[in-house]
Amino acid sequence: MISRMSEHRGLACRWADLALLGITVNLAVLVAAPILRPDLNLLERSLSYYAVGPWGVVQAAAFVALGVASLALAAALPRSGIDSAWLRLSGLLIVVAGVASLGLVVYPMGAPGPATFLGDAHQTAGTIAGVAQLAATLAFALAIRADAVWGGLFRIAGLAFIAAVAGAILSQAAIWWPERGIPMGATMRLLAIPLVLLWGVVALRLRQRCVRTVSRSASAR
Repeated sequence: MISRMSEHRGLACRWADLALLGITVNLAVLVAAPILRPDLNLLERSLSYYAVGPWGVVQAAAFVALGVASLALAAALPRSGIDSAWLRLSGLLIVVAGVASLGLVVYPMGAPGPATFLGDAHQTAGTIAGVAQLAATLAFALAIRADAVWGGLFRIAGLAFIAAVAGAILSQAAIWWPERGIPMGATMRLLAIPLVLLWGVVALRLRQRCVRTVSRSASAR
């Protein structure tokens, strides 16, 4: 029984490791992509523009890494020690966001794809990923708000949520009213970066918690 519990805890550590790896790749590409593609205006062009044309495979890999990281994070969250329906909802929404992120690669911007009620498949995948990530962040904040261990992240999660909502609203405004010159690249990054950083912190905390639990279990034996 002890061996099986240790195996499960070790698996949770690996999920957290995978989430951290995917998030690190995503952050690295956020920095590298504008350097590799100086022909694209950083403030004007959204992330999807970097996934087509020269070096497009780099941004596509970042979308895949984000999708995989989201799935891994959802698998690791149950080991957080928080017993809350909000946390379970957050994990489910993270899975939805992760699958939608993979859809950004399957249906790249500008490529033929099935039409949906939201637009083409790429736009739909991006919209679903963004909305699911926002909802997952809010659910996570509600789950940890009174927790003795995780409560310290409540303010960070709240600030990340507010910044990302502002980015989402401005991005939508840029789509609806292009004549107003709202910089889509800047607003999309305002949506994405705070959430990626938040989930990176969460994955790191999960990793640390898991390592401590495994160490205590090994010492007890």
